[in-house]
Amino acid sequence: MSARTSPPRMLEGRRAIGRDLDGLLRDHAGTAGITLPGSRTVPNPFDTTLIRVGARLLTGGMADVSPEELTEAWRSVWTGPPEHLDRIIAAHLAADEAGTDLRALSPLAQGLPGLVRALERADARLLCEAVRACTKASSTLLKLLLERADAGMLAELMDDGMWDQWVRVGGIAPASRLGEEAITLSTVQYLLVPGWAEDLHRYQDRMARMLAAPTVPTPDGRP
Repeated sequence: MSARTSPPRMLEGRRAIGRDLDGLLRDHAGTAGITLPGSRTVPNPFDTTLIRVGARLLTGGMADVSPEELTEAWRSVWTGPPEHLDRIIAAHLAADEAGTDLRALSPLAQGLPGLVRALERADARLLCEAVRACTKASSTLLKLLLERADAGMLAELMDDGMWDQWVRVGGIAPASRLGEEAITLSTVQYLLVPGWAEDLHRYQDRMARMLAAPTVPTPDGRP
């Protein structure tokens, strides 16, 4: 990495995010005595340990991060079912023994340059479809959270794998540069991660039904 800016230098002067949306919602729910579904993976995907490894993955791809280092980073912050992480590790070991490198199939195999090339080479029709689907889903999610969210709705949204796979790491797309980056991340996943597009469409249908459901009036007659 001599020709690149090192990850520690990239992170210099930047404050790590203490909590993500999931963590904030759970803190407020806990204060109010509301029980929400447990996290399936890590309590904060923006944990400093993961951010440092992620910066190296983006700059140099999988060649810059050893399998052992990547596994240790995830294990140090993992709070989901331990057997789930063990199954992932076992699948990689079995693939290695069979002569297949699963890491090479990752969207981050070639780092950020690889992601850019993948977007440049994507079929124009499919790329437009991906951007529209991700933008629509983010808009639906934001509308739900701002206008209709309650304890029951949050529990239902969280009780789905897409909460961890999408909402926590790019589902919220504010009208700003950060929003554009979130849509770009979702678009990459839509195009490159097998089965992700189908899961997003399923989650979008679920959110649309929740948004269309009639609200229960309050005692004073307000919606």
